[in-house]
Amino acid sequence: MSEFTPPPGFVETPHPAIDGPEGRVAHVESIVIDRPLAQVIAAVEATPLSVRHPAAGGLPGVTGTLPLTPDGFGPVGGRHLVFLTDGTTVTEQVIENGRTDDDWRFRYVVWGYTTAAAAPLRYGLGDFHYSAEGEGKTRCVWTYSFGLKPNGFPGFLGVRVGGFLLKLAFLNGPYATWMRAGLTAIKGACEARS
Repeated sequence: MSEFTPPPGFVETPHPAIDGPEGRVAHVESIVIDRPLAQVIAAVEATPLSVRHPAAGGLPGVTGTLPLTPDGFGPVGGRHLVFLTDGTTVTEQVIENGRTDDDWRFRYVVWGYTTAAAAPLRYGLGDFHYSAEGEGKTRCVWTYSFGLKPNGFPGFLGVRVGGFLLKLAFLNGPYATWMRAGLTAIKGACEARS
């Protein structure tokens, strides 16, 4: 049983339609984890989201989650409500969770932001790609891309100009810092497990 409950007025809605890559603005960060892929997968799945995603760069971290689907957040279609350290929430849904012996791809869509920092965003698309690097190492590449609200700044300027401004002011600054802190936390959690 979760200690978290939906905020007043919360209504579960379908995620927004996801644009092709040309309709989103993205940022990529990566890190090498000194553990084999199988150990990394086990560690990531055993580590709470609140540990993997701390506050950083002036952006909130995760305090906890509330499952919105019976099988939790792991399977494709799984949803949860994410509670952030600034008292706001987002909804997330898994859209891909595929594994091979050398690779793990975990993609999810994020929407329903209630934090002011996300005012220009219609949705986010998170993409974790873990791949075996040999010699007991795993590379994690995390791509985060966003669909902008077309009726607000900077989205009304279009993806080319509005996306450039978002990258300049947010994605390459505070958001990059937040992503790097998350990857560092993931690496630490994975390498702390034997």
